[in-house]
Amino acid sequence: MSDPSPLPAASLSPLDLTTAILLAVVASAVFALVEIPKQSKTTLRACLVLDSFLYWAILSFGNSVTTLLVSTVVVENIPAALSRYYFLFYAFFGVFGFETVLENTNITIFDQGVLTIQNWIDSAKNAAVASAIAAEEVLKGSLEIALQKHLNGMSELDINTRILTKSGPTTVSQLEDDAKRSSADAKKYKVYYLISKLDAYERMALLKEFRELGASPN
Repeated sequence: MSDPSPLPAASLSPLDLTTAILLAVVASAVFALVEIPKQSKTTLRACLVLDSFLYWAILSFGNSVTTLLVSTVVVENIPAALSRYYFLFYAFFGVFGFETVLENTNITIFDQGVLTIQNWIDSAKNAAVASAIAAEEVLKGSLEIALQKHLNGMSELDINTRILTKSGPTTVSQLEDDAKRSSADAKKYKVYYLISKLDAYERMALLKEFRELGASPN
């Protein structure tokens, strides 16, 4: 009985390479959306700045390069029977083996060592983190202004009631006395005090009220 014919050697498929690069770009976006908020300790909204997109672009470029570099290794070392899944192997090893692939590849891009890509990525990430922190401060400032505007639009009786609920019966009179001694606006002073005592849930509830009032017809 004759031996079965060996499977034909697999070859690099342009479609597989294109699909793998697209997967690497998508994976880069996921990494950016996880890494920037983690490093900056900010909300995802604050991370949606130009520097974050630049970081994603450079990260995508680096991961695409390593995906291309690793493709020939995949074809040479993974059985041809799995060739239909080569695009997944390209993307997986290209993205998750980024540093290993670069360290073991002697190649230059734009007359510079390929490891320079890692420096670009690190610099872009640092810039994105700094921009996210700055954006978060701006967002916090705008939220504080919105809270102040909403509370200042309430009656003083309502503000007093909220302070009473939060801090007890003597706080309102104490705040009014402090404002009077300093020739300050008692209502605004109480608003600032109340804002400082609000927890995250109460802030969100008040901001929701503020947005709903702004969206409702006069």
